[in-house]
Amino acid sequence: MLRILSALLIGVALFINVQSVTAQNNISGKIQTQNNEPLTGANIVVKNTTLGTASDATGNYSLSGLKNGEYVIRVSFFGFETIQKPVLLNGQEISLDFEMIETSIDLNAVVVTGTRTEKSLKNTPVLTQTISFQELENKDVNNITQALEFVVPGIEFSSQAQGKSISLQGIDPQYMLFLVDGERMAGETYGNVDYSRINIADIERIEVVKGASSTLYGSNALGGVINIITKTPTQKFGLSASSRFSNYNTQNYRFNAGSKLGKVTSQISVVYDKTDGYDLLEGDSYRTQEREDAIVVNEHLKYAPTENFLLEANASFMNKNRDNTSANLFDRRNKDFTYGAKASYFIGTASNLSLSWNSDNYELLDKVTPDELVSTYNNLYNNARLLGNFNLAEWNYLTVGAEYLSENLTAPRNNIDDQTNTEYVVFAQEDIQITPDLNLISGFRANHNSLYNWHFTPQVSAMYKIWHFALRGNYSLGYKTPTLKEKYMTFQIPAPGPPMFLVGVENLEPETSNYANLSLEYTRRGVSFSVSTYRNTISNMISENLETYTVKPGGILEFAYQNYEEVLLKGIDILLKTKIVKNLLFSGTTTFSKKINLITDEEFENVRNFSGKYNLDYNLHSTNYGLNLNLQSNFYGAKSINLMDETTHQISKVELESFSVWKLTSTHTFKSNYFVKFGVDNIFDFIDQSGGYNSGNPGRTVFVGIGLKI
Repeated sequence: MLRILSALLIGVALFINVQSVTAQNNISGKIQTQNNEPLTGANIVVKNTTLGTASDATGNYSLSGLKNGEYVIRVSFFGFETIQKPVLLNGQEISLDFEMIETSIDLNAVVVTGTRTEKSLKNTPVLTQTISFQELENKDVNNITQALEFVVPGIEFSSQAQGKSISLQGIDPQYMLFLVDGERMAGETYGNVDYSRINIADIERIEVVKGASSTLYGSNALGGVINIITKTPTQKFGLSASSRFSNYNTQNYRFNAGSKLGKVTSQISVVYDKTDGYDLLEGDSYRTQEREDAIVVNEHLKYAPTENFLLEANASFMNKNRDNTSANLFDRRNKDFTYGAKASYFIGTASNLSLSWNSDNYELLDKVTPDELVSTYNNLYNNARLLGNFNLAEWNYLTVGAEYLSENLTAPRNNIDDQTNTEYVVFAQEDIQITPDLNLISGFRANHNSLYNWHFTPQVSAMYKIWHFALRGNYSLGYKTPTLKEKYMTFQIPAPGPPMFLVGVENLEPETSNYANLSLEYTRRGVSFSVSTYRNTISNMISENLETYTVKPGGILEFAYQNYEEVLLKGIDILLKTKIVKNLLFSGTTTFSKKINLITDEEFENVRNFSGKYNLDYNLHSTNYGLNLNLQSNFYGAKSINLMDETTHQISKVELESFSVWKLTSTHTFKSNYFVKFGVDNIFDFIDQSGGYNSGNPGRTVFVGIGLKI
């Protein structure tokens, strides 16, 4: 066995060496605007290879180490349309210039989440929303919750005692799958992951696909997939650092350093956040924002021995401290450690094969005394994946893969001791370009769960383009197994009066869904308008049953999870992005949605039937000074929720009013390297009188920030 392994390693080394020796071609050129002004820092990549670079201060670039053959060169820069050009290399030096066209909407931007393959926004049959790092900067986004709430239709975050909680048009957080570079995150509280873990300084872009995507991503994706794509350096050295200060002693510090030296690329990002928190109802045990601080460190390392072979490693660490003011709760420390490795081999101009491993361990510890920590929740995910994308013909693209996913949970606070759930998965997807205007994607996923055996989920998507219109349709079956907490937990609800417990139910049934979506999009340079309708029927939806309880000996009240028979979610999203004048961009989303219990034919009242998000962005740039003004307004319709009285334990309905929140941010950049930022959040001073159940907003705040980029 040792001899065989040694022979394989020697063979790989010889192969890599031969590939390196035969690489002799060079490509160079200039990146400039239509006004012949050089673009510094444009991103240049050779598609489906490990090679890439950035343009220098004069707009020039150079690429070397390419073998003879056909390649595609892609150039991108924020505010300009992404351009791709084919090139044929045969041993001669090639000069290839790019004239970038300024645009407010880059329809050629590449996305990967909807299909697991690279497609431009205008050519993907799965409607995808993207948020770039520059948009995050302009909007003064400080965490992932703000990023999504500012942009994605129907998404809302509320501040609760346990932290931020997400809702998407009536879908609870456990139905939204959060990924970082395609890898899922461990740990959850009331269905939410710990959003503090997501390093905002490490984000290149965010991709959002709404609706059931179980064919590609499996459990937890009945409501949608949110994929955070991290940064990759393209220059020899780059550095950015910033700080931000606001009310309640809220502070944010970011540091990011990246380098690309020969075959090695390294990226490190650090974020430190802290706040003293605030109460919305004085004297109430419900505290909207606790005092907390958190540090997150991410490291990405890549090594490309040849243009066709890439090795990657990553690690992430988070440490968060929270001071709980409730007498029923200990102060807490949240910890997370993630690591992973990936090997990719690129074949031709479009085919590739990758093998990856990712491990994520999330732990909660109670501070029983200042010097004693007791673990109350420990969740471990291990995920191995083999993924192949094969360009079988000019019109045919095949994606196949296999996964192993193991989850382990030990949670003394929930009386869960070393419970494990294992899944084996195979999936396949066929992407067929039937005509130049008609694209069809179909696929299936076969999922074997150690507790629920086999399940199959198909999916089909299609797009037809005519003139400036694109008609998209999607249909998929979704599948979600009960979580280990839903099956095995015993959790004491921290409230006065007789003891109350929420218990798991081992015989819960898996949830399934039927999701259908139809959208019409109109796009021209500077204008994008779309109308999208959806219908999502979820069978056996799992929820806490707080209306029925069992009285146990000692006066203990016991609540449990239950399977609803069938729930319908339906709605319509309207999106518009357009350039009003040369430097002024408007973008807006409007959402109407309903959630209906199909057994009783009654509409759920805890859903906002309307929400709207609108944004004005003004840019003005000269040689040594740049100005960005951003006005953001979010509107939320009314809804009602059921709350249990802490003393009587009676359930009562609370009406939550409609409201709007406005934010103005101004960013001033000097010599392209230094910036000062200040603004006002919640301009009209809306205060949540419900104690945090409506929005968790404490009222008007002001902020100021400084930073540099090298």
